[in-house]
Amino acid sequence: MLVAGTMGGVLTPSVASAKSTPKFVNQDLQRYYKSAKAKSAFHFATIQSTTNSKKTAPILVMGDFGSDPSIKYGTITSLKMSKNNKVLTTKYRLLNFKQTGDKTTTSVSKKTYTFKLTKKSTNKFSAKLTGTKANRRLGTSGTTYTYTRTKTSPAQAYATKYVKPTMYKKYLKAFDSIDATQAQKEQVATQYANEAVTNMVKNFNVK
Repeated sequence: MLVAGTMGGVLTPSVASAKSTPKFVNQDLQRYYKSAKAKSAFHFATIQSTTNSKKTAPILVMGDFGSDPSIKYGTITSLKMSKNNKVLTTKYRLLNFKQTGDKTTTSVSKKTYTFKLTKKSTNKFSAKLTGTKANRRLGTSGTTYTYTRTKTSPAQAYATKYVKPTMYKKYLKAFDSIDATQAQKEQVATQYANEAVTNMVKNFNVK
């Protein structure tokens, strides 16, 4: 039998008996999910509301550590558990950020996206990634990947392993026309790649 619980304003199910495995439990929405094959990770978090500083808002944090590294935030509009307690359907709207000078403004997309998280075992789940390159996100169509549930954030490991070499190559190529020695170009490319790693980790680990 499900018992309603909350995690940072997000409704989560808990299961009364261990015999219910692999059904969802409260801890599932308090963990991180990672897929090395997809070079992707995500987690649910709670942040301060952009419209009311006294309130908090549940969000979905999606980290793409692939060929076009990015962090996307989705404002959760609904969570629905299946009758067998094995599939969690999440609806969300993407947060958009616009930089004008030193000022950053935030807006919420009008379109609502959906993705389903299916529990296969205690620490194994499946979800689909849709879109390509910089537009990859969790959805209901596309390629299905297996995600591993983990207590610790995979951001540092994934950013170091995947993002750093990717961004290093991109920066080095961008510096081809710069009047500098190869060693200087490599040094600057390394510096920028390290900064990209730091930003990815910081933005993914938002709470």
